[in-house]
Amino acid sequence: MKKISLVLVLFFLLAIGSAFAQHPDGWGIGVVGQYGGGWSGGPGYGGVAFSLKTPSSNIYWGLNVEIKKHYFAFNLTGDRYFVDKIFVPGINLGWYLGLGGYVGLGIAEKYFGLGFGARLPIGFYIMPVNFLEVFLGFVPRLGVDIYLGDDTPDDTVDFPAGGWGVELGIRLWF
Repeated sequence: MKKISLVLVLFFLLAIGSAFAQHPDGWGIGVVGQYGGGWSGGPGYGGVAFSLKTPSSNIYWGLNVEIKKHYFAFNLTGDRYFVDKIFVPGINLGWYLGLGGYVGLGIAEKYFGLGFGARLPIGFYIMPVNFLEVFLGFVPRLGVDIYLGDDTPDDTVDFPAGGWGVELGIRLWF
């Protein structure tokens, strides 16, 4: 029984190991359209982010900056994929599952907001050619929101805060 258990554990570890690193190892640069909302409903949000993956890091970064009259917002995300597996090799169709974090800052005339927490990105990607990736992901998040100023909600600290997001992007690999 111990030998069978050992063989099953080794098989499992080999299967998990083959699930890593299906994306190229070089630079990945792209744009991501984002849309999402909070768990409690209310108005959604959207925007466009810059996407970056460097060869020396296993982190997929996202940066979104929004500048309007009397308003500034900055959002940074970083995700590490623990599962990154192509399941249709002929067309390079794959899926990913990761764990990441986010930090966001919003400033208006009478308002300051800060949010941070964890993300759980899961999605699909296709690489029709070796240097082009198109991906679609669902990203639930959970964290803390802190509000200060005159135009704030009743609670200055919102925990647990969170929501969901959808990301559609294109990334070029070099």
